[in-house]
Amino acid sequence: MVKTKVKEKRKKKGEKTSLPEYYQKFKTYGLPLIVLVLAYFGFKIRNVTSNYKTFLDPDTFFHYEMYRIAIHNWIPKYFAYADPPTGIKAGGYLGLYTIQAVFYKIVSVFGYDPLGAFKLWPPFVGAMTIIAVYLLGRKLHSNWAGLWASAFMMFSYANFSKTYSGNNRGEGPFMMFFIYAVFLLMIYLDEKEWNWRKVLSGALFLLMSILYMAAWTGSTFGVGILLLFAGVTAVVFFIFGKIDALKGFVRDFFPLYGLSLILGLALSYTGFIGIKWFLIFAIETFIALSVLVAIMLYGERIGLNYSDRKHRFGTVAVIAIIGVLAVYGYFGKDLLKFLGSATQSNPLYQTVAELAKTDWNTIKAYYSVKTKDALIFILSAVGFIIVAARFVRKLARNDLTGHKEIFLVTYYIGSLYLLLLAVRFVFQASGAILLLAGVAIGEIFLFVEEMKESTTTKALYAVLLILLFLPLPLIGAQYMNSIATNTAKSQGSVPSEWVNSLNWLRENSNPLDSATSWWDYGYWIESSLLSHRRSATDGGHAYDRRYIVADFFSHYGNESEQDFEAWELNYLIVWQQDIYKFNAISYLGGAITYGEYRKNPMFQLIPAQYIQYVNESGKIVVYINTGKYAYQPVFTIDLTKGRIIQGRGDIPYVLYVFQGYGLLAYQKIAFSNFVRLAFHIPYSFEPWDAQKLFANFKPVHSDGGVSTYEFRPFAVYRIDKFENGTWKAFHSTLGGGKLPLGEQRLRLWISAFGRDVKDATLIFEAYNGSVLVKREVLAEGVNMNHLNETPIEVNLTVPNATSYRFVLAQNGPLGVLDGPVYVNGKEVNPSYVLDEGQSGELKLTAAFREERTVDLYLRASIVYYVAPNGKDIYQEKFYLEPHQDIVTYVPVKEGISVVAGDNHITVQASMPDGVFESYVQRLYQKYGEDKVVVVRKRVEPIFIAKKEYVIWEG
Repeated sequence: MVKTKVKEKRKKKGEKTSLPEYYQKFKTYGLPLIVLVLAYFGFKIRNVTSNYKTFLDPDTFFHYEMYRIAIHNWIPKYFAYADPPTGIKAGGYLGLYTIQAVFYKIVSVFGYDPLGAFKLWPPFVGAMTIIAVYLLGRKLHSNWAGLWASAFMMFSYANFSKTYSGNNRGEGPFMMFFIYAVFLLMIYLDEKEWNWRKVLSGALFLLMSILYMAAWTGSTFGVGILLLFAGVTAVVFFIFGKIDALKGFVRDFFPLYGLSLILGLALSYTGFIGIKWFLIFAIETFIALSVLVAIMLYGERIGLNYSDRKHRFGTVAVIAIIGVLAVYGYFGKDLLKFLGSATQSNPLYQTVAELAKTDWNTIKAYYSVKTKDALIFILSAVGFIIVAARFVRKLARNDLTGHKEIFLVTYYIGSLYLLLLAVRFVFQASGAILLLAGVAIGEIFLFVEEMKESTTTKALYAVLLILLFLPLPLIGAQYMNSIATNTAKSQGSVPSEWVNSLNWLRENSNPLDSATSWWDYGYWIESSLLSHRRSATDGGHAYDRRYIVADFFSHYGNESEQDFEAWELNYLIVWQQDIYKFNAISYLGGAITYGEYRKNPMFQLIPAQYIQYVNESGKIVVYINTGKYAYQPVFTIDLTKGRIIQGRGDIPYVLYVFQGYGLLAYQKIAFSNFVRLAFHIPYSFEPWDAQKLFANFKPVHSDGGVSTYEFRPFAVYRIDKFENGTWKAFHSTLGGGKLPLGEQRLRLWISAFGRDVKDATLIFEAYNGSVLVKREVLAEGVNMNHLNETPIEVNLTVPNATSYRFVLAQNGPLGVLDGPVYVNGKEVNPSYVLDEGQSGELKLTAAFREERTVDLYLRASIVYYVAPNGKDIYQEKFYLEPHQDIVTYVPVKEGISVVAGDNHITVQASMPDGVFESYVQRLYQKYGEDKVVVVRKRVEPIFIAKKEYVIWEG
C-alpha cells in the first residue's frame, strides 16, 4: 500500500497514528471516561431535588429517623413514635441505616451535616450504579454493552424513581451492591487459577453480598437470583454433558455462595440483615441443590445411566419433581403466597397503588426514552433473544464461559417476574432490563467489529454507530432533567398547609402526645423535621389500625365509634384532599363493597354552572345538568343558604353545595365523619349526631384543607336546665350557651366515644382566671354504655366566676413506652410482649407527663373483621366490618410510683393460656367461622390510673 509523505514522516518519528490503534485506545480508556461522565450527569440529575427542604417520598421521613438513630447506635433497636402507646421494635433492613450512617461519617469530613449527607446518598448510589452496570455489562458481554447500559441508566426514569435525592429507600442501595457483587463474582469465576485477583474478588464478593442483603428486605430477590443461577448453570452443564465445566463451576461458585449465605444468616441475628427467614430457606435449598449436583457428578458410580442427553435430562426431571414436592411440603398451601408475596392478598393490599399489577402503560411510562415509546424495554427483549442465541452458540462450540449468558437469562427472567407482580418493582427490574438493552446495542457494535472489513473501516462504522445512538442518552437526559427540575419545584410530599399544621402541633402539644390521620401521613407526623409526635398508624406499621381509622372516617354515629383512647390518641388530622383516596378508605372501613370500590367514585367535584335550581309546581328541586344529561341527587345540602332539598335520587349521591362549587358524595358515605370533619359540616343525619361528633373532636387548628381536632373520649354535647317544670336545652356543642348562675338543676348529655363510663366521679370546677374558686363532686359511681348514652342529672350552685368546667374522673390509660422492652433479657415486640402461657421478667422504659402512682397491666386486644358475604375479597359483593376489641386486662403490678419523664421499670409478668383462642371461638360462634378474619393480636404493657377528663368548659 502506498503511504503518504505525512504518514512516512510520522512513522519515522515513531508515532502510532493508525485509526485502529486510536480506536483500541478509545475502547480501553475512552469508554471508561465516558462512563464517568455519564455517572456525573446521572448524579447531577438525581441531585436536582436535593434543594427541597424535606423529602419528596413519604417513606423517606421514617428512614431519616432510623438513620439518625443509627448515627449514634449503628443498628437501630427501637422507635418510639410509631404504633403508640408502645412504639416499635426496629425491624426490616436495618443495615441500610448503618450503611448510611457510615456514609455520613465519611462525608462529614467535607462539611456535610446529617441531613445533607442523607440527601446526598441517593444520587451517589445512582451514580455508582451507573458505573457498576458498565463494569458488569463489559464483563458479561462487551465494552459497548456496558457503555450503553450505563447510558440508559443515566437517564432512565425507572432507575431515577428510587435514586433521586429525597427518596431514600433500600431498593437503590440493594441494586448497587448486588450489581457490584455479580461483577466481582464474574471476575472470580473467570480466574481459573488461584491468584491475588481471585482471592480479592472473592473476598469483595462476600462483602458486597453482605451489604446487598442488609440494604433491603427485598434482597431476597438477589439471593434468589444467585440461587437460581447456580441451579440452572449446574443443570444445563450436566444435561449437555459439560461435566468439566460443571466441576469447575461447582468448585468455584458453590463454596463462595454458601459462605455468603452463612455470613448473612450469622449477621441476621444482630438485626443488620433482615431476611433471616429467607436465608434459612436459601441454605436449605442450597443444600438440596448440592445433593443434586453430587448425584450429577457421581451418580454413575451407583448405577445411574448418564450415557446420553435424554438420560441425563430424565435424572434431573425426576429429582426436580421430588424437589417441587418437597418445597410444597415445606410451605404447604402458602407456597403460592410465598412466590407472590407482593400480590394483593388481603383487602389492605388491594388498596395500595404500589401493589397493583403492572400493565403495558406502566412499562411504557418507565422504560421509554422520552414519550411513551417503551423503546428501552423493547431493546431489552431483543437483548434477551441475542443472549439466548449466544448461549446456544457457546454450547455448540464447547465454550466454557456460558455461565455468563445463563446469569443474564436468569436475571432478566427473574426481573420480569418481579415486574409483573406489582408496580412497586419497576425500579428493581430496571437493573436487568437496562443491562439487556445495552447488550442489544452492544451486539451491533460487536457485529461491526467482527466484519471482514479492514480494521479502519470497522472503527469508522463504530464511530457512526455511536453518532447514530447518541441522541438516545442526550434526549433522555434532557427529559429526565426537566422532570427532576419540575419535581424539585413542586410542593413535594408535604403541602404547605400540612407543614403549617404540623408545626402548629409541635408548638402547641405535649411531646408525649399522639396524632393520627389516614395512614399515608403518619410518617410526616412522626418526623423530627415536622411535628415529631407519635402516630397511630403510618406507611409501615400498625396496619391493623388502618381498618379502624377507615371505619371511623367512612361511618357516623355509634357504628363509627372505636376506642381511640386505647391508642392514647390526642389529635386527629383530616385533609379534604382525601376525597381522592376515599374509595380505598370506604372499602377498608366496610362502608362499601369491593364492587363499589372498583366502580363507583365516592366523591366527584361539580362546577357551579352544572348545578341548577328549578321550580317545579312550586317546589324547588336541584339538577346536576352537564348539558347532555340532567340528574337529581338523593339530597342537596346547600351550605351557602343553609337548606336541605329532597331529590328524586336519579343517582346514588348527595350533593353538597359550597361557595363556587359542588361536591357529590356517594350516598353510603355522604354523612360520614370524614365529610363533616374535613369540610366542617354541622349536618346531622340523626338528631344530635353532629353535636356529639364535634364535642368529641374539638377543632383547634385549620390551615387550607387540613383540619386538626383535639380528641376527647368523653365530652358534653348538650346541657338542659329544669325550668318551670320542663327541661330546656340551653347549650350545645355547635350552638354554644352560657352556664346560668345560682342554684341549678341540670342535665348533662355526655358523648362517650368508643368506651364506656365506668364507676366515674363527676366534678364541677369554677375559676377566676387561673385560680380555682370552687370544686364540687356532683355524682359518684357514674356508669354509661357508650352505645346507649343517657343524660346525667345534677344539682349545683354556679358561682360568679370567669370560667367553669365539668370533669369526669375515672380509670384510664396513661404514659407511653419510650424504649425497648425486654423479657428475660431478650428484646421483644413492644406491642406483643408475652405469648399466651408465657411468663418472665419484663423490663421496660415508660414516659409520663407528671408524677403519678400507676398500675401496670398487660392488655390483650384483637383487631378482626367480619365478612358477611364470605371471605373471597375479589367477589363484587364482598365487604367487611372492622372491629377492635379489648379481650382482657391482666394485672402485673399495682402502686408503681413514677416521675415525669422516663421511668425504668422491671417486674414479673405472665399471660394466661387460651386468652385469644377462647375469644376467637366466641367470635366464630357469633358470626360463623367462615366469616371472621383475625387481622392482628396485641399484648401491650399498659399503665392505668385515675384520670380527670375535662368534658366541658365554658
